[in-house]
Amino acid sequence: MPLQLGIGVVTYRRPHVLATTLDRIERHTKHPFRHLVVADDGSGDDTLPLLQARGVRAVSGRNMGVAWNKNRALFLLFELLRCDLVILLEDDAAPDRDNWDVEWMNAALRWGHVNVACPWVPQHREGGAGTLDDPVRSLFLSAQVQAFSRESVLFGGYYDSRFRGFGHGHREHSYRLARVGYGARLEPAPDGGGQMLFYLIWGGIAFTQAQSAANTVQAEQNHRLAVALGSDFSYRPPWRDEAEMRQFREEMRAVRPPVL
Repeated sequence: MPLQLGIGVVTYRRPHVLATTLDRIERHTKHPFRHLVVADDGSGDDTLPLLQARGVRAVSGRNMGVAWNKNRALFLLFELLRCDLVILLEDDAAPDRDNWDVEWMNAALRWGHVNVACPWVPQHREGGAGTLDDPVRSLFLSAQVQAFSRESVLFGGYYDSRFRGFGHGHREHSYRLARVGYGARLEPAPDGGGQMLFYLIWGGIAFTQAQSAANTVQAEQNHRLAVALGSDFSYRPPWRDEAEMRQFREEMRAVRPPVL
C-alpha cells in the first residue's frame, strides 16, 4: 500500500503569505497520495474564507499559540486522516523545487523526525551538507519545516500545550523525540557528558520575510518551561486536562471540509 503523506501548514493572520505558500505546495508536490490541511490559530481575518474558496481542509479555533496550532495539524493528519508521514510547515516557508517532498519523506522514514536547515543558525553546526545522506548536525534548530513519521509521534507525543504564544516549544518537542530515538544523535562531549545534535536538511525550502508579533515576556516564560521539562521525555497528548481535551475535540469536529 502506498505511503500516505500529510502536509500541514500552520498560520496566523498572514493570508497573503499563506496563499503564496499553498500555491508553491500545489505546484511542486508530486506525491500522489497526500492530504493538505491548514491549521489557523484564530486569525479572524481573510484566512478561513481564503481556504474555503480554495477548497483546502482547515482546522481552527481560538488563538492558543504555535504549539497548540501545530498539534491541530499533526493530530488531524495522523489520527483522523491516518497519514504515515507528515511534513509540517510554518506559513512563511515554502518549497521552491519539484519533488521537494521526496527528500522530506525519506528523511522521516530514515530518522523518524527531521527539522529544516536555515541560513540564520550557521554558527551552531557540527558538520554536514544538509542532505539526506549527510544531514547538518546541530545543537540548535528551527522548526519552520519539520517532518515526522507516525512512529515518532506514537512514542514521543505531541507538542506540550503549556507552551503558549511563540518560542521554545519546538525545541522541547524535538528534544523529547530525540530522547526516545528520533531525529538526533547523542555525541560525547569533552567534559565526559553528551550533547544532542539534531538532524537538519535544506530540503528545497525558500523562506519569506514575514513579520511576526513577538511577545518577549511570553517567550521568556516558554524558555523557563523548556528548561524545566528538559529531563521529562514522557509521552504528551495534545492536551493537558479534561477541559483542553474537550476544546481540542470540538476543534476537530469542526474541521471543514469534514473528515469522512
